[in-house]
Amino acid sequence: MHWYAEFRDPVPDPDCEPTIFEWAGGVPALTRMTRLFYEKFVPADPLLAPLFAAMSADHAERVAKWLAEVFCGPRAYSRQYGGYERMLSQHIAKCLTEEQRSRWVSLLLQAAREAGLPNDPEFRSAFQSYLEWGSRLAVENSQSHAQPPQHMPIPHWDWNTAAGPPGCRPSALVTSADADPPPVLPASGTQPSFERHIKTLFRQRDRRAMQFALDLWSLADVRSHAPEILRRVRAGTMPCDKAWPREWVEAFEHWIDTGMNA
Repeated sequence: MHWYAEFRDPVPDPDCEPTIFEWAGGVPALTRMTRLFYEKFVPADPLLAPLFAAMSADHAERVAKWLAEVFCGPRAYSRQYGGYERMLSQHIAKCLTEEQRSRWVSLLLQAAREAGLPNDPEFRSAFQSYLEWGSRLAVENSQSHAQPPQHMPIPHWDWNTAAGPPGCRPSALVTSADADPPPVLPASGTQPSFERHIKTLFRQRDRRAMQFALDLWSLADVRSHAPEILRRVRAGTMPCDKAWPREWVEAFEHWIDTGMNA
């Protein structure tokens, strides 16, 4: 009804850079696009129609709210449906193929054009980059042998966002050969050292994820950022895929209290 009444979101302050969500046209534009996609394009496509044959009546609106939150709009998806865990549950064991993924992206881009979303290259680049990145994660997470991390945050895509360097997000398809060795914790009454104990707490993926700010395998860097690292591991926000066990946090805290030895 907003579309037919020519409703428009309020014009953003010209002194403030609009988010991708605002530039796209807000929830009305994203919902218009997803309804076109799921009501027009999907039923007519033999590759995608079977995947969505049993989707709920409000599926298009759910996807629009997910995209709104990803593109820095309101957090309606998290509030109503539970965030990342809810989205992940929709892909588990679906065994999506690359052909299905590619078709999903191409048809959603076509729906975006028909729905009248902006056509400037900056928006199209940002919009398509998320669709390509997110759909590849969906394929990975949907495989029968996948073990995706359960508590990742909903990604937030802005004008400067990239997916990050390869490997910075935990893979659902990690094999035993790729797994990091278990950490070495100091024995009771033993003074912890960085090289023997603390460094082993940080996985390869943790190091890659934080490389833009510090090197978690560098004694100097971890010493400099120790209070902030401790605050985050206590809160369970670092690393982002799962919280440290209590004994790991205690070992790191003990290392700080005893002088942060090499």
